[in-house]
Amino acid sequence: MPEPLAQLPHEVGLDVDEVREVLFAVDLPVELSAARSSDEARARRAQRLSTTKLWPDLGELLNQDDPEG
Repeated sequence: MPEPLAQLPHEVGLDVDEVREVLFAVDLPVELSAARSSDEARARRAQRLSTTKLWPDLGELLNQDDPEG
């Protein structure tokens, strides 16, 4: 894995509007990536991870619907 450009904080606080923005932004790469490509797989992993952390109930549904989840 490449060296990070900066150290990430241990915790990040987001308000509801910021969470909504992040979740919708993560959907875009999934929708734009070619089916079954490595880009799609990476985008779906990011989508599942961020959704599970930010909106646990929906994250559980994504994991149930996704054979890789």
